[in-house]
Amino acid sequence: MDKTKIKIGVVSMATLAMSGSVAGSAIAAISKSFPTTPISTIQLLSTLPGLGSLIISLIAGQMAMHISKKQLVLLGVALVTLGGLLPAFWNSSIVGLLICSIILGMGVGFVSTINPMLLSQYFEGEERSTMMGVNTGFTSLGSMVLTGVGGFLGGSNWRHLYWIFAVGIIVFLLVLFCLPNDKVEASSTDGKTSKPKASTWAVIKSLSPSVYLIYLVVFLLGIAFTAYMANLSIVVAQKHMGGTAMTGMINAVGTMGGIIAGLGFKYLRKVTKPNTLAAGFVFLIITLAVTYYFNNTIALMIAAIFASVAMVTVMSTAPFMLSMVSAPQQIPVVMSVFAFVNGLSSAIAPKLISWCHVPAGAPSFVFAGIISAVVVVVLVATRFEKKVESGQLLADAPAK
Repeated sequence: MDKTKIKIGVVSMATLAMSGSVAGSAIAAISKSFPTTPISTIQLLSTLPGLGSLIISLIAGQMAMHISKKQLVLLGVALVTLGGLLPAFWNSSIVGLLICSIILGMGVGFVSTINPMLLSQYFEGEERSTMMGVNTGFTSLGSMVLTGVGGFLGGSNWRHLYWIFAVGIIVFLLVLFCLPNDKVEASSTDGKTSKPKASTWAVIKSLSPSVYLIYLVVFLLGIAFTAYMANLSIVVAQKHMGGTAMTGMINAVGTMGGIIAGLGFKYLRKVTKPNTLAAGFVFLIITLAVTYYFNNTIALMIAAIFASVAMVTVMSTAPFMLSMVSAPQQIPVVMSVFAFVNGLSSAIAPKLISWCHVPAGAPSFVFAGIISAVVVVVLVATRFEKKVESGQLLADAPAK
């Protein structure tokens, strides 16, 4: 088994994991081409991919128990490419654009759900942890390149933005030739071959409490991180430091920090192990505190770097730990639910914060900081991560 080729195949698909946000930069231009269409409908172009992804994440795990993961990834990349490229030709109807957004999101759903399954299948121990960090780094890199180049292509005509999805053809070929053909274990009830596969619901009921704790941590990260991202521009404006352009610059610097953190995650983990999850939330607390108290552009850029490092740290460590506290046959469903929880938390975060009667702007930072601090205290006090690292919480660990 050529590990180098597998690494190329896995990280190449990761570059498409955030491709659903590409069209968001052209919302204003697209709205001018459809003057009779409400702006709220145009904005669906940036949110419908998330809905399509959430729907697929619910079923991708079960499908992976019956269909080759490589075939599912190829299907996902093909859907991203199809849904992304079609608007370059078929762009006279807003309904058509919305349909393409859903198709694109469904492809992202397959890619983002199957990706951690492949990392768990082909890599072990620290190599798996390192690859999950690299994978997250390439996700950020892909997002930056797709958004940046797409914005450049669509500068004169928003329709040209969609040509950036031609990169999906390259990713499809890399996956096709670099990923090995994984075999699906045949199910049988005759007692001569393998046992029949359990249903998704049966697998979910059999998961250990440790799995649900990690899901909760991921969900809370989504809430806290979205509180930061959704309110950053408001805080920047309140501090009279600039507008959209300044916020975009701060986010761009933060993205670069995330890429570097992902590619060098094994070194970061050496420093934070065995409290890497907790460290991720500490990084986010630093982000929130610096942004809250400082009125300096450089300080806010440094804070944005810490925010990206926090995201990389948690989103690389969480699937790694899920793979350690789950039985091999549970991995497809476990990673499917992980992708769903991750997407759901970001989607409902604004509403959830609103339901808690937290005002926009700086108060949302305080709210996110409290959530992060509680997570840190719980993880450190229970020594949860150390127990996972030592193997005490392995799904097949013998009872003591």
